Amino acid sequence: MPTNTPDDHDNQDKVAKKFPGLAEKKPVKSISVERPVDSDEKTVTETNLDADSNSGETSLAAELRMNSKPVAPSKHQPNKAAKASDAPTQERTESDETVLELPPSPEQRKAKRRRTIWISIVSAAVLVIGGWALLFFSPILAIDEIQHEGLDLVTQTEAEERTAELEGRPLPQVGEGTVTELFESNPAVDDVTLRAEPPSGLVVIVNEYTPIAMSPREKGYVVFSEDGTELAEITSQKAQEFELPVVASAADVADEDVFNTITEVLGSLPEDLRDQVRAASGSSIDSIELELTSGRTVMWGNSEEAEQKVNVLQALLGLDDEQSAEISEYDVSAPDFPVTR
Repeated sequence: MPTNTPDDHDNQDKVAKKFPGLAEKKPVKSISVERPVDSDEKTVTETNLDADSNSGETSLAAELRMNSKPVAPSKHQPNKAAKASDAPTQERTESDETVLELPPSPEQRKAKRRRTIWISIVSAAVLVIGGWALLFFSPILAIDEIQHEGLDLVTQTEAEERTAELEGRPLPQVGEGTVTELFESNPAVDDVTLRAEPPSGLVVIVNEYTPIAMSPREKGYVVFSEDGTELAEITSQKAQEFELPVVASAADVADEDVFNTITEVLGSLPEDLRDQVRAASGSSIDSIELELTSGRTVMWGNSEEAEQKVNVLQALLGLDDEQSAEISEYDVSAPDFPVTR
C-alpha cells in the first residue's frame, strides 16, 4: 500500500481549509468485480484502500465471495453450454439415422418414362438392324430357284437368260429396281415386281405394255403399243391368241404419220370396243378405217374428238337387230352428224 508523504499532508490541509466538508469524509474504497464468461464465479479487486480499513475490506470481500459462490447445475436443469454443444450432435445423429424419401415429381416420372421409351426404341433398332444385317449377307437365303410370271411378249428363254445372274445372291440383296434394269433393253417390258418365297425361291413378275395392234411381217406379226412403239415379233400362232386389230396394209406401216394415227385411234378405244376391231387401215391421217369382227366397217376419220366418237359408235352398235340389219358401215368422222350406210 502507498504511504503518505509530508507534501501530501500539506496538500490535504490546504484542501480541508478551502473545502471544510471534504475533511469530514472518509476515503472511498474502489472495488472492481469481474465475472468470467464461462463461469459464475466473481473476481473481486480492491483499489485505494487504506491500511487501517482492513476490517471493512475483510467484511466486504467476504460478503462478495459469499454472494459470488458458483452455483452448481442441478440435475433437472443441465448446463446450457452442454446443451448447446450437444444439440448439433443429436440433430446430426437423428438426421443420419432417419431418411425421409419423397415421391418423384411429375416431371421426374415423365423423364423416367422418356428414358425408358428411348432405351426400348434403341434396343429394338439395334436388334432389327443386327438381324437384317445377318439376313442380308446370310448364304442361307441364297437364291437357287427363279420362276417367271406375266410372260406374253417376252419368251421364257429370254426371261431365264436375263435373270440367270441373280442365282446365288441372298434374297434381301435383290430389289425390283435391280431386276427391272435386267429387262431395260426389252421394249415390251414396263417394269418388274418380285415375290420372295423363302428360304431360296424368287418369283419374277414381268409387267408388259399392252399391245393394241399388230402388222404382218414375213412369217409372223409385229405387235405395237398405243403410241406406235414396236413391242415384239410373235408367231402367227401366238398372234391368234392376242386377237389384235391388224394393220393390214404395208403402206400404212411405211407411212409413219398414218401408222401413228392408226395406233393412236386404236389406243383411244375402250377394251371391249377394241376387241371387236379386226383390222385398221388408212390412206391418210384423216381417213382411218376400222374393220369389225361382224364384217361391218367404221369410218373414223382422224384421231381428234376420240371420246365423242366412241360414245356415238357405241350407241349405233347398240341398235337392235332389226334396225342394224341393213347397216354395213358406220361413219363417225363427224360425230355431231353420224351416218349409217
